[in-house]
Amino acid sequence: MKLRCDLNVNGGERKLLIVQGPNEPESHLALKLAACLLFWDSEPLIDASVKLPVLAGFEFLPDLIGLDAAGESMLWVECGSVTMHKLKKVTRRMPRARIVVMKETEREAARLRQDLTEQFDRPERIEILAWPGASFKDWAGRMQERVQVYGEGGGLMLNLVLNEHPVVIEFKAY
Repeated sequence: MKLRCDLNVNGGERKLLIVQGPNEPESHLALKLAACLLFWDSEPLIDASVKLPVLAGFEFLPDLIGLDAAGESMLWVECGSVTMHKLKKVTRRMPRARIVVMKETEREAARLRQDLTEQFDRPERIEILAWPGASFKDWAGRMQERVQVYGEGGGLMLNLVLNEHPVVIEFKAY
């Protein structure tokens, strides 16, 4: 599956193509789109590769990455499932980056927070954002090959029109 996105958010416009990777569920594309909208002002890259100097020699790639003017990572976003091993490596290799994990449900977010508290020496380095209630199912259900989005995103809030449907989401932080 592919999402061909026309995005008009926070006064800016972008076209975005989100392509499903191998072994990646379709719901992952919906998470990536939401993360891109939520972190819009960081101008995140959704298709980062090891060709980026900041990722050279790195064994992991983010779902989204935001870079500062010097090309250093200021934002690293993981969507859905992520291993503790990957999070440990990222926190060590990206000491100044904001690290965010987006989860489909509050239950998944609470579980990850518990695991981080038990296994990490600095679990607060990782922010966890969860979709409230059943809002992710509604969001993912509205995905089509062509996606048009108008509105605002930032902080913990999305206030948008997605394919002619109003959407207001306030993410829960864990």
